[in-house]
Formats: sequence, structure tokens, C-alpha cells
Amino acid sequence: MGITTFSASSEAEQVAKAFQSELEGKTILITGGNTGLGLETAKQLAGHGATVMLTARSETNGQSAIDAIKKAYPTATVVFYELDLASLKSVKAFAAQFLAHHTELNILINNAGVMACPKSFTTDGFETQFGVNHLGHFYLTQLLLPLLIKTATPASPSRIVTLSSGAQIFAPLEGILFEDLDAAKEYTPWARYGHSKLANRHIGITNIGEMAGLIFRRALGSGMFKERFKSIPEGASTTVLCALSPDVVKGGYYYDCKLSQGENMHPKATDADMATKLWDVSEKLIAQKIES
Repeated sequence: MGITTFSASSEAEQVAKAFQSELEGKTILITGGNTGLGLETAKQLAGHGATVMLTARSETNGQSAIDAIKKAYPTATVVFYELDLASLKSVKAFAAQFLAHHTELNILINNAGVMACPKSFTTDGFETQFGVNHLGHFYLTQLLLPLLIKTATPASPSRIVTLSSGAQIFAPLEGILFEDLDAAKEYTPWARYGHSKLANRHIGITNIGEMAGLIFRRALGSGMFKERFKSIPEGASTTVLCALSPDVVKGGYYYDCKLSQGENMHPKATDADMATKLWDVSEKLIAQKIES
């Protein structure tokens, strides 16, 4: 079954079944796999043959997710790890634990996130949405990159899937606010959510070695995009498709199981200079906190 078979109304289970042969023997890590789109993604990937590690901020939430997956697919192989993306210390500790117990990682799905929350800050002092949605995942990906590269083969490249959002269009017109990343000058919940999702879009266009960086939008409702509300299984279908399909475009931005031709993208979404600067700034911000 080809990638063009699927659409906005496709469900994650349909996609997982279609690409089940791509799941056999694969090890997949998904952040925020305990609820919503993350849980549905983890359920279908584990239920159709992959070994899935999911993260959540508490053992209670993690175990609840495992119970839900096992109820749907009793033979699924799924493991929980505690991870708080609002803390670089937690990210570092998680990565060390993960690398100590696993010798392979085929797919990393950066799914977790916070959306349009009141102004607040991570334990490291970053504006929460930028800190969790972007910097936490950026640091996690850096730490797991060597294992992803080691696992990759020409026939089976490792893959990074980062969920962006059509809400990136709510980011300021100038794009990434390098002079106000901590929101000292201005804070609007939706604008800062779009800002963090634009950052996700930028980092995703960078590919390393055999790996494909892929960006997808979250399923959002009709009140925002004049689209019908999607069910959670429909919303998770694009993530599953782009984690598994051999036909996806490296560095592509996908929504509704299709490659975007510019739709639902911020005007600065493909600005290569901005992406390079964001990468450099992100590395510096993280290094300052880790070394302090």
C-alpha cells in the first residue's frame, strides 16, 4: 500500500497495518506516549510488532498507558521511562539510563509538548513552551544521536519524527524571537506555542547520516483552521505513516498524511539561515545550563 492511499480521515491503526512489515524488529522511543496522540501512536506501533519505549512525567501515568496498550494488544512489548522535558537534568539522566539498557534505536518520535499555557518557566529558566517543545527535545535528540546513527543501515535508516503544528503560523512574522526567547518583552500563549512549533519545524529540516528528519503537524480543530475536528486515531495517523513509510521525503513537513507544498507553514518555516542560527543558539543555551 502506497503513501498516497492515506488521507485526513485515515486512522493510525490502518497505517500501522499497512506498514506492519516495517515494524518487525524495530525499537521505537516516543516522548509523551501516555496520553492523546502519543498514546495512540505508541499503541499502534507496539500493537503491530515494534518494541516501544514511551516516556511520561510520572510512573502512574506511564503504567496507565501500558495498561491501556496491553488491553488493546495483550502481546505488545512496551516499556515506560520517566522523563521531564522541562528539566535538562531529567533529559540527561533519562538518556544515560536508556543508553545503558539499549543497544539499538531505530525511530525517535519527539511527540510530547505543552500548548498555549500561561507564562511560566522550566527548571532551567527557559520559557516553558520553547523549553519543553523545542529545547528539551533538541537536547534529547543530541544525546541519542550516536545510537540512532549506530543502528542505521542503508536498507533500514534510523528516523527522527518531530511533531510540529499548523499553529506555527501564529508565531511572529519575523520568525524565531532570538532577542526575546525568554518572553521578557511580550507573552501571548498561542503566539509562543506557534513560536515553539516553528522551532520544531526548523530543526527537523536537518538530516544526519542515514537518518531522515521528519516534521508533522498535530491535528487541530475547526475553530482554528476551519477544518473538522479529528479523532485521536485520525490525528495520530500522520505520525505513524511518516515513522514507517519508505516513501516519505527526508526533511518533509507532513499533515493529513500528505507532504505539504507550503500549506499550514509559517513564511519563515524554510528559512535555512534562521534554522542554522536556531541550531547554534540552542546548543549554546543548553551548554550554558549543563555546565553551570
